[in-house]
Amino acid sequence: MPEEIKERLSKTEYDKVGEMLLELIAECPYIPKDAKIKYNALEVGKCVSISTAGGNIKKRNVLGGFTAELVIRIMYQSFPKTNAQMINAQAVVDDIAGWLEDIQNLPSMTGNRTITKITTSGSFSDVIEVEGDKSTVYAADAVMEYEVVGNCETSSKS
Repeated sequence: MPEEIKERLSKTEYDKVGEMLLELIAECPYIPKDAKIKYNALEVGKCVSISTAGGNIKKRNVLGGFTAELVIRIMYQSFPKTNAQMINAQAVVDDIAGWLEDIQNLPSMTGNRTITKITTSGSFSDVIEVEGDKSTVYAADAVMEYEVVGNCETSSKS
């Protein structure tokens, strides 16, 4: 069995996968209709954000492709006032995380990339201030493993 390597993903690979994650999360049926969707940012108002927090190439294959893993944070910002609203807001993140873990039913990624596994953690909350109003952000961390078939730019020197 080939030895696992830990090579950082290139900026080009981060950009490609980030765009794909944004497209993927836009198809999630658990995102509230009135929430904006952002990548690596939160916006004023209700917002679902997906951020990348580091990734590595785990192993390369003979065809020039590779297996990689990427750490992701899924966040949902809202303004709950009651306990029931807080429970419902946290459930949004838990539902999105559960949807992501169900890789058999996820839409395909482009660029010869295939998600092979997503593992998520339990959600947690954080209170932040947005333009003078306090919002609650519920988040869950995930690790996505994916394969790239064929030759593509993967150098960590980008």
